[in-house]
Amino acid sequence: MGKIAYVRAYPLAAERAGVSLDRPDHYLPYWRELALAGVRGKYYMLLVEVGSDDGYVGWGEGLVREAPTAHVEIVERLLAPIILGQDPLAIEELWQRMFAALKTRGHFGGYFIEALSGVDIALWDLAGKILGIPVHRMLRGPTFDRIKAYASSIYWHYMDKLSPDSVAKEVLRLSEQGFDQVKIKIGMEKMGVGGPSVQDVLKAVRDLVGYGVTIMVDANSAYSVNEAIRVGRVLERYEVLWFEEPLPPNNIEGYAELRRKLDVMIAGGESLFTKYQFMEYVRKRALDVLQPDIARVGGITEFMKVAAIAEAEGLLIAPHVGLSGPGCRAASLQASAALPREVFLTYEYMYKGDNALARELPRKPIEVFNRGYLEICKEPGTCFEPNRDAIKKFIVN
Repeated sequence: MGKIAYVRAYPLAAERAGVSLDRPDHYLPYWRELALAGVRGKYYMLLVEVGSDDGYVGWGEGLVREAPTAHVEIVERLLAPIILGQDPLAIEELWQRMFAALKTRGHFGGYFIEALSGVDIALWDLAGKILGIPVHRMLRGPTFDRIKAYASSIYWHYMDKLSPDSVAKEVLRLSEQGFDQVKIKIGMEKMGVGGPSVQDVLKAVRDLVGYGVTIMVDANSAYSVNEAIRVGRVLERYEVLWFEEPLPPNNIEGYAELRRKLDVMIAGGESLFTKYQFMEYVRKRALDVLQPDIARVGGITEFMKVAAIAEAEGLLIAPHVGLSGPGCRAASLQASAALPREVFLTYEYMYKGDNALARELPRKPIEVFNRGYLEICKEPGTCFEPNRDAIKKFIVN
């Protein structure tokens, strides 16, 4: 059996079209100043390569929103020495060793866990290749041969003219392409730049496409509790499936209040790290739908532990993908295919395909959509193999 011979990290970035000072993609109180500073103006990712001394190579992704070179330092200076020379199949042990490096120093979230996530995913990919089986088989799956997927998301900055009719027509177009689940971004009114009300948008959608298409909404933490309750009452009337990230993630009590008062599922978790933070929400009965991002939560190892919590508590999992790259998507598909059927809800398929990292980095497509479902790759590992020329193209120097 080979040993881990090297660990490398690559900070990658790609231009992001459609986002500008007039049309940023976030609703934070300081959105204008952040946009001026260039925050959220590009797609970023951390690509991690782990190789064994007998020639196998695994690839993973750590979620990055800004400053990817910081993640590289964590991987190569801190985490790599911990796992070099170790058994690549001892993934749980290696995860615990890496986590132990800083957990007593308060580092149980942030860039540290995002970097750890990339290494963990690479280890699972490496192990799958060594064993000659896909990751979902290593996770005792598959429970699905294909998984349900929804179209994410109808962003306001994609619209030539933001209006209820334009949103409704986009939902209709997607439904004609086979999507029977569509997510709409809301919260634009918080930016002070105008835009239609949530009620007007949902009324236009239901009037045009009816109730045969499942609608979710995502506020990206735009609201206060009282605002979210008012919006939630509208969502109830139009039979919205879930209300995603209505509040900032630090307001657990607020999430719990919304879940008690609203008859719409409360979803969230893309901003949370490890099973420990998810447990805080679960104990407070603050979420119906858990949305761990596999490239942020702690990798495949930790994602499956969050799923076990969901199963024990009767909650649902809808993995977050969002702006992440192909390593996150490949790992999320493999892990989703091994979840209990009463736990997995649906997968986030970014239908616009405008992230060049997700589009150009893989040697072959990660996500194959067909009439509401994504196919599950059955090749060894996570089924993500990057094009090294694309790495050179997108590398941050």
